[in-house]
Amino acid sequence: MNYTSKKPTISLAECLQGQTCQIISLTGDLECKLHLVNLGFHTESHVKLAMICNDSLIISVDGSRFAIDRSVAQHIQVQILS
Repeated sequence: MNYTSKKPTISLAECLQGQTCQIISLTGDLECKLHLVNLGFHTESHVKLAMICNDSLIISVDGSRFAIDRSVAQHIQVQILS
């Protein structure tokens, strides 16, 4: 799939509550990437940011809800869909 579209790529931590995004890439060291993949974060998956609570993000990815720290969300690069 061609990811060089005109939509900007941002980190999940920069998204607003209620936005739906598509995961473009995972960044960080190997341990961080493997942790995210084991949780179910894969490229081309759709993620919805359900709620922001302080430095925690409540997100839904492929039907599962997670609470992740904003510092972890910095390693998930997305394109905003809505």
